[in-house]
Amino acid sequence: MHRFTSITFSLLVFIGLQVSVQTAGRRFERSIERPFVSLLTVPNGMKWGSWAQREFCPSGTYAAGFSLKVEELSVLSDNTALNAIRLHCISLFKGSGLDELESFVESNVGSWGQWTKIKWCPSGFLKAFQLRVESSQGIRDDTAVNNIRFNCTEGSLLLGDGTDKGEWGDWSSSCQGRGMCGIMTRIEEKLKFGDDTALNDARMFCCD
Repeated sequence: MHRFTSITFSLLVFIGLQVSVQTAGRRFERSIERPFVSLLTVPNGMKWGSWAQREFCPSGTYAAGFSLKVEELSVLSDNTALNAIRLHCISLFKGSGLDELESFVESNVGSWGQWTKIKWCPSGFLKAFQLRVESSQGIRDDTAVNNIRFNCTEGSLLLGDGTDKGEWGDWSSSCQGRGMCGIMTRIEEKLKFGDDTALNDARMFCCD
């Protein structure tokens, strides 16, 4: 079913390097620039859409949890499955189960679905990830990325509340440094005509 029309990509416009975030009544900042020590990728992402700007946790914070924007699968609709990944960032000196959330980063976000509850590492930070991806379906409905799971630095495995089409690919390499600190996503913007897929791929950044 992919592709009835050419995709028009929206221009990503921003001023400066800082994007303000309002969380729990307090104001924090996330950035598109932060020194990082490793970039994590996986080989099974799809190619529709374009890469958005990378987005980093505030300095001194790291990703200890995540949530997903998911469109539930329906027999009668054009499904997009996973639409976005949000990394939730905390300070080195806070426990990961606290409600006092510092900030989140998400790069770009697809147009469909609802946000799931946050899943936290029991301790430590996110260190590696794996995508569940449906390959091209030809004239049938494409969904691209359906789910994600993460490993934590203390060994726990966190499975996202995504959908179940496709197959799990290989794990990324593990973080160098303390843990994940940033994200970049590849999103297909909403089409006027054709088969929408939303999230197609993701990259993670790790910081000291």
